[in-house]
Amino acid sequence: MKRNILVILATMTLSLLPAAAQSIRITGTVQSEQGPEAGVVVMVQGSSTATSTGLDGQYSIQADKNAVLVFSMVGFKQAEEPVAGRNRIDVLLEQDRTLLDEVVVIGYGTQRKEYLIGSVSQVTAKDIMKAPVTNVQNMLTGRLAGMTNIQTSGTPGDDATRMLVRGISTFSGDSAPLCIVDGVERPFTYLNPSDIASVSVLKDAATAAIYGVRGANGVIIITTKSGVTGKPRVAYDGSATFTRNTAVPQFCNAEQYIYYHNLAMELDGQQPYWTEEVLGKLRDMGLLSDVNHLDEIYKPFGFTHQHNLSLSGGNERIRYYTSIGLMNQDGILKCTDFQRYNFRSNVEAHLAEGLIVGLNVGGNYSVRNKPGYSFATGYDDQGSTRPAEFSPITQAYYAIPLLPSYTPAGHEDLYRPGLAIGFTNGTYTRTPLSALQDSGFQQQKRYNAELSGKVEYSFDAIKPLQGLKAGIFISYDYGATYDRNYMSPFDLYGLSAADLVTGNITLKPMISMGISERNFNKSSSWSWKMNIRPQIDYNRTFGKHTIGFTALFERRKIYGDTMTGYGRGYFDDDPLDISLAMDHSSTPASGSYDLSGSAGFAERLSYSYAERYLLEVTMREDATYKFAPENRWGFFPSVALGWIVSKENFMKDLSWLDFLKLKASYGILGDDNIDAYMWLRTYFASNNRDNGFVLGGSSQTALYSKNYVHPDLTWSQTYTWNTGFETRLLNNKLTVDFDFFYKLTNRILERDSLGTYAPSLGGNYPTWINSGRMDNRGFELTLRHDNWFANGITYSVTGILSWSRNRILSRRISDNHPSYRAILGQPIGSQYGFHALGFFQTRKRWRTIRPRPAAGWKKVT
Repeated sequence: MKRNILVILATMTLSLLPAAAQSIRITGTVQSEQGPEAGVVVMVQGSSTATSTGLDGQYSIQADKNAVLVFSMVGFKQAEEPVAGRNRIDVLLEQDRTLLDEVVVIGYGTQRKEYLIGSVSQVTAKDIMKAPVTNVQNMLTGRLAGMTNIQTSGTPGDDATRMLVRGISTFSGDSAPLCIVDGVERPFTYLNPSDIASVSVLKDAATAAIYGVRGANGVIIITTKSGVTGKPRVAYDGSATFTRNTAVPQFCNAEQYIYYHNLAMELDGQQPYWTEEVLGKLRDMGLLSDVNHLDEIYKPFGFTHQHNLSLSGGNERIRYYTSIGLMNQDGILKCTDFQRYNFRSNVEAHLAEGLIVGLNVGGNYSVRNKPGYSFATGYDDQGSTRPAEFSPITQAYYAIPLLPSYTPAGHEDLYRPGLAIGFTNGTYTRTPLSALQDSGFQQQKRYNAELSGKVEYSFDAIKPLQGLKAGIFISYDYGATYDRNYMSPFDLYGLSAADLVTGNITLKPMISMGISERNFNKSSSWSWKMNIRPQIDYNRTFGKHTIGFTALFERRKIYGDTMTGYGRGYFDDDPLDISLAMDHSSTPASGSYDLSGSAGFAERLSYSYAERYLLEVTMREDATYKFAPENRWGFFPSVALGWIVSKENFMKDLSWLDFLKLKASYGILGDDNIDAYMWLRTYFASNNRDNGFVLGGSSQTALYSKNYVHPDLTWSQTYTWNTGFETRLLNNKLTVDFDFFYKLTNRILERDSLGTYAPSLGGNYPTWINSGRMDNRGFELTLRHDNWFANGITYSVTGILSWSRNRILSRRISDNHPSYRAILGQPIGSQYGFHALGFFQTRKRWRTIRPRPAAGWKKVT
């Protein structure tokens, strides 16, 4: 028996010896063109066995003799080496040109990120579609250095953010950036986010000067997706989102309201409203309730769903991308919703050697619904924003919780059931739910169609013309908007505060505030825009010299047409149209049209020597019809310098430094924010009563002039300086981008509305002058950390810090402006007021406060 056991053990031992012999220890060194590389992950393919190289690039790992080793590190292409029984394997990693050859979209072209010396932030579809969003503006929030997004409304269809690039640079007009979609100036509020390939923000003069007069506030360039070579690929992405209010004021319930309201009146020396006698009468009338009006006008949550279906593919001859999208947004507030439908088709065909033809077609249709009372914000006497006067939200804030929203049944001898009810205090009766549901409606429908095409020819087949490309781009956009706004008065009851004092409690019939009778407004607007742009590009390398040149001419023509009709005195709200109104005289139909255009030349020259010394010069010449012929043309140049320090020989020994680029730029940008034709004498038709004349015993319409001719007005100018650096450290694990900028805006166009001139001049004095001046400065810092593990898991963390501050240097102010509210040297929108020292509950605490009132002051108690 013992012999058999020994034989079995010997056999098992012999069978295990070959298996053990399969595992061997492998050593070696991993290098790149710069020398040994530390931190390279060395992993046995198909297993969890892994290690990494040390500072000298050496590694040691145990693996099967038939295994495959995988070498990987950010910034280099992954390498695979079969062991094949070897005990030493040395590897030379090839640099991954993806980082170096990353293409950034800039004005009228693209540029390799490595050689970009302007200040540009860019995100791609992979980054921006990680979370569902309803519009592009919200999608960009917090993702781009130097961009500020401010959301002022959450209403469906109106929840897009206000965008600012590097803060505010002017106090005249809007500081919104120029928005370019597929090479054309277009609004992108209604663009489908799923169609976007990349978003670039041009922030300094080196990149924005090629847009001349329209680039002073920065430029946002959006490129939509195009097809890729390969089999047809069908893709669907959808999302369902639930939204709710995050910060809702907590108001008193009925019991708390009664207690604190009565206490406040007693402290003021008045008799309280809500006595047991009054409350008993309200209870007997069926009117005493406990209502949270915010809960009544808001839903528990809003629901949004989006669906996008796309088809893409192509071959060497043709590539295509087509998509359709649907978005339905149901608001948190009742009676609010928004629907959007999108379509896009981008096709590019290579018809012959060097000849490319592209056609992009896009469009969208949207419907937005809101109640009759507006939610639009206004400003109170303290300069703070507040909802409109009769907004349901405003009414919900002021309505008391004791009364129901509608009169209940069972007390027909006292009031009609089912009518709105509110507490009347002063001149207002608050009925929030009825203001939302019974005040009518506001509906807007929008149609947009976008068509653009290009023809490009590359002369690479002709040796002397290699690097030269010529093309022409044409676009045509059409848009239409239809608005239908109906205001409907509704019956309600008011419980008067005065009646509570007398004890004679009755409900008084009344009509909704701000709506005297049924009225209906219907307006339509149409517009089209054409753009033509011939362009040539040249890019060629001669030894250590690389030259790039772009020249183009751009011509834009825009037409707009509007028509508005108004009627009042409707018997019913179905059917509803202008022709069914009983009265059209109070506000007659009106309309307008506008035809405008612009032209400009742009040139950009870029040069690099030995791939490390960079120069770029940009120029734009723009003309506008808004100024007199002698001031019509503006010239906007920029110059930028860059130095890729990491490519210098004296930097080769710094193994921790992978890339370092220094950059600086200066340029001039413009703005023409002023009404057109102010350099001409214009005429207006009188309204008979004020500006007409009497002939034959009756007033007659006359043409008259009331404007001052402004022949000397010209462009405002923004001088922009930018300097910074870009670097990648620690084997591309840490990326740092830093920019400091300064912008000085001179000759700002501002209106003289200070009463400097006597009204008897009839408006014949200069109302616009180039007198404003302000500056803006700040910095942007972007830190990105990328890391990876042997098991294939990777992660990245990005942090963005942006800061800017503007100052008003020159602005016309009235003579009676108090000195303590001086605006010169202060940022736009500065708040003025007193600093509160605190709330003092004891005399002892008051006596210890510092600073004490100055001598001669009296303490008021």
